[in-house]
Amino acid sequence: MVLLGNSGGGSLMAMANAELGIGDGWVGMAAHPGEGVFMLQVIDPSVADEHDPFSTVPELDMYDPDNGWRPWPEPCSYDPAWVAAYRQAQRDRVARIDAIAEASIADAGDVVPELRTVDRSTDPARWRELRRRAVFTKYLTIYRTLADPAYLDLSIDPDDRPMGSLFAFPDPLDANYGRGGLARTMTARGWLSTWSGLSSRAKLADTMPNVTVPTMLVHPTADTEIRVWQAKEIVDAAGADDVTYLEMKGAPHYLEGHRPDAIEAVAAWIAARFP
Repeated sequence: MVLLGNSGGGSLMAMANAELGIGDGWVGMAAHPGEGVFMLQVIDPSVADEHDPFSTVPELDMYDPDNGWRPWPEPCSYDPAWVAAYRQAQRDRVARIDAIAEASIADAGDVVPELRTVDRSTDPARWRELRRRAVFTKYLTIYRTLADPAYLDLSIDPDDRPMGSLFAFPDPLDANYGRGGLARTMTARGWLSTWSGLSSRAKLADTMPNVTVPTMLVHPTADTEIRVWQAKEIVDAAGADDVTYLEMKGAPHYLEGHRPDAIEAVAAWIAARFP
């Protein structure tokens, strides 16, 4: 059995092999490096208040003209030093959300020792209060999670991608502020285990060394979300002796217009190894 996954399915199938031993081969199609790693790339660090979707730190706003932004469809030009500060601020925001999530989990756990000392038959009101706090799960509303300067400045990690994002058309501002998006509503544990690039252990670069079955990664070079260097990092981390890396020139994330060629290449790769 050969495991094949596109985008997040690629990282999921890698974990299935590495942790559960499922599959005799692994094929990733535009496999991303992990939800949390991707979130570090796209989360908007200019959010000043997690409870206010419009709160903004101007110096960190990729949609501020003073930082290099121009209205769609003009290309933007961000100073490399500003981009570096932006990337660090993305990590800082993820750390801030992590702290909120961790505090919520800790608050629930802190009441458990006292709950164990309360007799619910003699003090039902106190037992009820502690019980509901012990089982409480905080839901996080995480605004503005699609703000990668590379969407608008193609000089950042250059490849064959067009301007924009697959999450909104044409202007990625709509994805950042609009409906939907990524990880907008999460439990505290769900955020920490999945979408936090600082806390989640679901990282393909960490998983791939344990994938030792024949491995193939197909990377579309016009992918607006995953960079060529990230694809090569995944391949370099693979633990298999048999590793194939194929770039689909000009193909977008879901390989529209290039699917027959991709299927043919994958089928030939499988046939050569699993006749």
